Amino acid sequence: MPPPGPPRRIDERVLGAGTSVRFVTLLFLLLTACGSMMLTVLRGLAHGDQEGCNLAAGVDPDDGGYWAPIVAVSGQTFAYRLCTSIWAPAPPWWQVVGWPVLLTVAAALLFLLLPLRKARRGRVVPLESADPDGELRALIDELAAATGLAPTPRIVVDPATASVNAVVFGRTGRPVVCLDGGLLATRRTDPERFRAVLLHEFAHIANRDVTLTYLTVALWRVFLVLILLPYLLWEGHVVQGVLADGAVPRPDRAMLLAAVLVLLVHLARADTLRSREVWADVTALRRGADPRGWAAPAAAPGGPLRRALGPFLELWRTHPRSGLRQGALTDPAPLFRVSVLPLLLLGTVPVVTPTHLLRQLAPYRVDSSTNVLVAIVLVPAVLVTGVAGVALWRAVAYAVLTGGRVPSGWWAGAWLGAGMAAGSILNGDGVGWAWLPQRPAVLLVPVLAGAAFGWWITQCALLWAGTWRGRTLRPALLLSLSAGCLAMVSWLTWWLLMGVAYAGGFTVRADAMVRTVQRWFPSAAPSGDLGRLPGLTTVLPLLETVTGTPLVALTVTALWVVPLLGWGTGPAGGAPRWFSAAFPAPADESGGPGGPPPPRVAPLRAVLLPGVLGGVLACLAVVGLQACLHTGQPGPDARGGLYALRYALLLPAVVVVPAALAGAAAGARAGRLRLLGSLVAAQVAALLGLVAAAVLVSADGCVAPLNVLSDDCAWRPVWRRPLFPYLFVLNNTLVLAAVAAVLAALAVSTAAAARAVRARRRVHRRPAGGTGTSTGTGSDSDSDSDSDSDSDSNDSRTGRRGRLVVALLCVVAVGGASATAGHQMYQAGLVTDVTANQRDYVQRFGLPYAPVSEPTRQNQVHAWYHLGGYRFIELAASYSDGLTAAGKGSFGPESWDALDGRFRTACTRWRDAGTFELAWFRVPDRTVQADWHAMIVRADQGSRGCAEALDAHDSTGLLNALRDLLAAGRCAASANARIDAVLRAGHYRGTYRTPVRGAGAACEHVGQ
Repeated sequence: MPPPGPPRRIDERVLGAGTSVRFVTLLFLLLTACGSMMLTVLRGLAHGDQEGCNLAAGVDPDDGGYWAPIVAVSGQTFAYRLCTSIWAPAPPWWQVVGWPVLLTVAAALLFLLLPLRKARRGRVVPLESADPDGELRALIDELAAATGLAPTPRIVVDPATASVNAVVFGRTGRPVVCLDGGLLATRRTDPERFRAVLLHEFAHIANRDVTLTYLTVALWRVFLVLILLPYLLWEGHVVQGVLADGAVPRPDRAMLLAAVLVLLVHLARADTLRSREVWADVTALRRGADPRGWAAPAAAPGGPLRRALGPFLELWRTHPRSGLRQGALTDPAPLFRVSVLPLLLLGTVPVVTPTHLLRQLAPYRVDSSTNVLVAIVLVPAVLVTGVAGVALWRAVAYAVLTGGRVPSGWWAGAWLGAGMAAGSILNGDGVGWAWLPQRPAVLLVPVLAGAAFGWWITQCALLWAGTWRGRTLRPALLLSLSAGCLAMVSWLTWWLLMGVAYAGGFTVRADAMVRTVQRWFPSAAPSGDLGRLPGLTTVLPLLETVTGTPLVALTVTALWVVPLLGWGTGPAGGAPRWFSAAFPAPADESGGPGGPPPPRVAPLRAVLLPGVLGGVLACLAVVGLQACLHTGQPGPDARGGLYALRYALLLPAVVVVPAALAGAAAGARAGRLRLLGSLVAAQVAALLGLVAAAVLVSADGCVAPLNVLSDDCAWRPVWRRPLFPYLFVLNNTLVLAAVAAVLAALAVSTAAAARAVRARRRVHRRPAGGTGTSTGTGSDSDSDSDSDSDSDSNDSRTGRRGRLVVALLCVVAVGGASATAGHQMYQAGLVTDVTANQRDYVQRFGLPYAPVSEPTRQNQVHAWYHLGGYRFIELAASYSDGLTAAGKGSFGPESWDALDGRFRTACTRWRDAGTFELAWFRVPDRTVQADWHAMIVRADQGSRGCAEALDAHDSTGLLNALRDLLAAGRCAASANARIDAVLRAGHYRGTYRTPVRGAGAACEHVGQ
């Protein structure tokens, strides 16, 4: 038998290069940086006093923490917005929007002018001037036809340039190829080089690189001149002013964030240009170029440091090094390899850019509601998923086509997650001035999330590679990336809303959570037991944040429905069409020269049967929970509170445990697709358990031994059932089941790896010539566990019944999850109630006084008073003066109509004092705030009592109300006197109103 021939070269276009997505990422970064950096310049030129508003809110400028400033500002949002609207107003919106528009227009003009400059007369001449006999034109036409270009692009010559290169410029629709004079000289001396160089430039045109390349160049140059230069000049002016005052410039995280964004822009630009050069080389090779035409002297080997820094230095190149280009011509493996350093940088994009966008929107009072955040993170999530997902799919496709080791994806995903963690630190999210948050261990969460994301993407790629029958994998790629994008959006929404807060020390008070539970589950039973509930301030707030993320249910559903659809299509049955199309010529389906056989996939029943059995167990567990809770069912008025909370917490638990068991069983039978098998089985089990729970809760009261919340029999849909938190149970059950599936897959993979290691050791210890059963040595640790699934998959075919079950599960799951997500986003809306949010924020986290130095306290009181507090003191004084004027006279013979005319207006004016604490900041001094708060309480009591007494003709009530209002006036005078003393102690000018001393400023606090 003759030896097999060499394996054929794989078509590198099997899944596309993904360079267009990288260009869009570059454009998005440029526009984001443009708006953010110019907003900093415009606000600086406006000479606003946002620092003063921070001081007035009680923020300590020397506190480098994260949580205290957030609480101080968020707990007084209404007042902070009022202060910044007066003292630090945002520039007109058209100025901020105008800069990205100006950048785009200027880049478009430069893009049109660059070809004119390169093709100007006196520098280049038409090809006919250097080729009078037309011989060169015939060769060029032949090469253009070989590349698929018709008609031949315009050719010009630069006779003054001695290099042996060529360049294409213009745009894709009207390209111009310029040949250097030195290249023409090689037409006869080195014809292969001439052909290779020209085919390379024609390949740029065929790949539609010209427009994107010159747009990239134009955008970068315009960005440097119109955006980066003004920003650097402004920051230099700020630093110079600080130095002129004799101070040392403090590290500014905003400046660092801008620098990182510029760095990302530059690296995205370099990556876009560098990757297109390699792809042009490969395209030229496919069109007949000789690889020796690009031969270059071998670079001298560098030292250990240079070799270690090589991957990092490669990121900065706009043209790949010659060694990489030569390697890609002989072996396309570099085109399919996933580099971790670019993924690390890419991971910062979805975290850094939303923060920039939110800071651009914040001055214009755009509510940072959940739906607004979802809209903001959508674009970076799509771009990151596109770049990383395409790279991982290409790596899997190459491994499948060459029979190499399939990457797991978790390592690359972990680097992507590490970039997200690094981006959070750069943002200052959960960090403040420091470089590590209060809870640095929380930064491991994005790393783990990224690892799971990469693992899921590669497993999906491997599954669809073995089951897809089409000529191209792109439909399957788009389907899996859509689910991955949905997961990225949900993850970023949760992380930016709550993840960074947990890292920064997020803590909820126990009494606040008790009030929250009572609001969820009203009950006549005493709430004393709630405060002692384990996990009340740790686990329950975390579960609540999962409930509040609108796309959670749809995301988890998509993550298991997409693999289930892959299994539902069934094994490809021989070499699929996409497998054969990946080679320039038809491949041999049996392996050999055409490549290895396609990956074999475990049968559908291997993952669906454990899920169904787990679902049955989950249904039985739900029934058991209902029966157990029924035995301790309290009276109708006491079924809220702790009883309903226990039901809401136990229901996800009894569903997740069988789901985890189903996931472990399916992971053990799914071969290399352990994660997907575990995920599908666990979610099918959870779905069946949730359906059973929904039926029982909707019909609660109809089956006496299973009654939990009701006694009367009536069908009430689960989402309308009182005392049952439908979203809380649904979202947390699905998320916990997904987490359990990941852990089960990880445990099964670890066990399989341990068995493979022991098997290898037994092989090594076996004597030479010994007998026994061969254990096999696969390319990875999956070989042992694959044996059963491979043998099953050889004779498995997905029948009509299996496809029907898959379709039914997918329709029910996707339909229910989509309806839930749509309803939740509709309820969230785009506008939030600032007052209600502020009140809830203070109830949850309080508004504590941070310990500050005496000079800082004096500065805070000064800012509070002069930026607006004095207006409220003057109003309170005018109310008091009006009441004093109205009180002059006697009550003797006057009628109630006369008394009403004298006091009604004065009492009504005092009612407005109740809004002072909402409209303006709390006084940043405990003693003054005590007087100020007493004034507001007395004013509220007195104004209401006065109106009621006048309406009821109650003289005693009227006298008591007037005493309260007079006491409110004295408290206002006391607050003014204390503020005057603080200001003078800090060497500031005193209050505008002369302070009152003695009995006229004696404030009696409520309860004294």
